[in-house]
Amino acid sequence: MKSGFAFHCHHDTLCEYVHDYDERVRFIRNHKPAEERALRLHLFKMIPDDRIPKPLLKARDAYHKASDACDKARDAYGKAWDACDKAKGDYGKAWDAFNKARDAYDKARDAYYKARDACYKAKGAYGKAWDACDKAKGDYVKARDAFNKARDAYVKAGDAYYKASDACDKALGKHLPYLEELHKELCPDCPWDGLTIF
Repeated sequence: MKSGFAFHCHHDTLCEYVHDYDERVRFIRNHKPAEERALRLHLFKMIPDDRIPKPLLKARDAYHKASDACDKARDAYGKAWDACDKAKGDYGKAWDAFNKARDAYDKARDAYYKARDACYKAKGAYGKAWDACDKAKGDYVKARDAFNKARDAYVKAGDAYYKASDACDKALGKHLPYLEELHKELCPDCPWDGLTIF
């Protein structure tokens, strides 16, 4: 997979970061109008890293790190969400079981003088259900806490991602005159007018 800065990844942008050159080429070949494909493919060029200003490369690297951290945090957030949702469902089932056992206990207690043995049996079920409910509630609280931490980490990583993206955009803007000159050198037959290739 080739990635880096490139000229004309899109028809209306001179220079931008390309995550996957080959994937973009496939997209142009398969989804862009037939009459645009040859020009788009001809003008879409990777810029060698040794021709990119160092501050722009640093900004790109910071952007990558922030993007990776954001992806990891999003994955952790998704897993925590799933665990929290499952624990919540288990807690709900245990609560329902507890309510059923409590109802049975109440009924047995009311008939205590007639059905003392049934009362003890229901009380045992009530105790087990309470323990199961209490355990499920604990698991739910832990899962919810993990979900909250993952969500916070995801938000923090997202903020860092957007800051790094802004810094990368600023670095692109700062070095635009150089990139325009480099573009003239590397793409002498390009119809780029500052806004589009069309």
